[in-house]
Amino acid sequence: MDAAYIQTKIKQLTEQFTRMQQQSHQFSIIRLLEVALFVFCFYKGYQDTGWLWYGGCGLVLCMFFLTVYKHTEIKSTMEDTQLLKEAYEDIVKRKGNDWKNFLDEGSDFLTEKTTQAYDLDIFGKASLFQYLSVAKTEEGRAALAAAFSWQFVAKETILKRQEAVKECVQQEAFTMEMVQLLKLFEKHGRKRKKRLLDKFYADLQKASKPQSLLAHLLSYGLPCITLLGLIGMAFLGKSYLLFSVGFTLSLCVSLLATLSHGEQLATVGKMQELMKDYERMIKRMQETSFHSAYLLELQQRLQDAKQGMNHLNILLGFVQARNNFIMNILLNGCFLLDFHCARAYHNWRQKYGIHVETWLKAIGQMEMLVSLAQLSYAKDTVTFPTLLVQEQPSFTMEGMHHPLLQEQEAVKNNFAAKDGSYVITGSNMSGKTTFLRTIGMNMILLHAGAMVCAKTCSSAIVHVYTSMRVQDDVSEGISTFYAEILRIKEMMDASKTKEPMLVLIDEIFKGTNSADRIQCAIQAIKRLHQPWIITMVSTHDFELCDLENNNQIQAKNYHFSEYYEKDRICFDYTLKQGRCQTTNAKQLMKLAGFWEDEQ
Repeated sequence: MDAAYIQTKIKQLTEQFTRMQQQSHQFSIIRLLEVALFVFCFYKGYQDTGWLWYGGCGLVLCMFFLTVYKHTEIKSTMEDTQLLKEAYEDIVKRKGNDWKNFLDEGSDFLTEKTTQAYDLDIFGKASLFQYLSVAKTEEGRAALAAAFSWQFVAKETILKRQEAVKECVQQEAFTMEMVQLLKLFEKHGRKRKKRLLDKFYADLQKASKPQSLLAHLLSYGLPCITLLGLIGMAFLGKSYLLFSVGFTLSLCVSLLATLSHGEQLATVGKMQELMKDYERMIKRMQETSFHSAYLLELQQRLQDAKQGMNHLNILLGFVQARNNFIMNILLNGCFLLDFHCARAYHNWRQKYGIHVETWLKAIGQMEMLVSLAQLSYAKDTVTFPTLLVQEQPSFTMEGMHHPLLQEQEAVKNNFAAKDGSYVITGSNMSGKTTFLRTIGMNMILLHAGAMVCAKTCSSAIVHVYTSMRVQDDVSEGISTFYAEILRIKEMMDASKTKEPMLVLIDEIFKGTNSADRIQCAIQAIKRLHQPWIITMVSTHDFELCDLENNNQIQAKNYHFSEYYEKDRICFDYTLKQGRCQTTNAKQLMKLAGFWEDEQ
């Protein structure tokens, strides 16, 4: 998405927000004047006992309620406008480095077994998840995390996602409004949303008994007595006793039923704002015209959701009202509201309860697709990869760059690989590790069905295995060297299935001495040199470059290099064919000030 276009949208939304802010201020003044006018009319009516003044009180009161309604609408639209502006500002942040301040890092998806997630920065601080995620519901976050798979994904699944993501990118208005609604959901839920939804899910799983016949009769009979007494008081000046008896009995019955009704209604009553946000998301998804199979399938899952959520929100409105102490007394004393709410909630659960999980997961899948679409808005050079159908792995990327680097600063490289071994050499800080992560992360995006950061891309679908950020484990008595052995053993075990694999190993066996490292690395590369595996190894050991002359392996050599300007080391981060011929460790130590040439 063009930066100038984004700034124009932000400016328009800012101006729109400012206009509504002025309107809101005007409505606040009008509300204050209406209150003052009501007090004046009431005072004059009391002084003069004039029904005309009391009639004026009623008219002013109606005007006040209408003003409050309009003012609430304006404030709601202001909130939507502000959050939509923030959604566009987030794209600007993704174009720079401010996205690293996004709160959701996805760290809860990191586990001991997800080594690829650590190595390729999929989850955690400054990760792909933090960069792309606009998901705010637990279902949406889980769906996005599942999409970032390093395991083989069926071609049909990837193509369905690609088609859906492409349509989300094209339908900018829908996508950005979904982001805005998700921000609203997060704002309303704050830290409580997971706890509230967990309770809601748990409540739906519980068996629900219908109300007894006695409770049914009481819920209608006692309010009828109370209302008859109220009518008698209003028009006949009598029936005080009838009203008092009906009101008191209703309150007593309501209090007796508090244990069965109170906890359940209190739980769902706190969810009104969240459910309203869900209803708006569902409504937006249902009213949008889609063409891709995946999005049409999500719409199908939400077939009864709009009506179901609408009924639930009406019910929650009444439940929210009874949570106020004074309103609780009035509504239960006059209408036995708790009984009617409990019965309505039971009926809703019976009709819609089994569908709720399907609805929320469908919204979660949409969150995943909308999150993946953000890459297209944040980057200028992206493309949907062409999927190759073949047994042997291969990929070709032109103009590929790292998804988490600023596009203007990221150096683009071309690279093509097929089954075989690749040795990448280069001096310190020249770009070897970043290059491996660029390939791995783009392959993760391919699996997700998203665009990849390249000008063109065609690739087979592969399992991705990595050995990069290998650490020791003191508690288990495992050294860094042995931890790396275990990683590579896992790759060898996985290779026995003969499924296509991409293996990325950074600084192979750096945890041991150079003589052992070279011998061990050669043995590992030999074991991984299979027709169904692409093995890419970065190293400082130039001896591994000799594997290009090994008849069994015939490894291909690539390298990154540096150059010097006025005793300053410079890097072009451009991949070149062949082995590296230079080193820079000594020069770096000189620059750091603790290397002295011998006289």
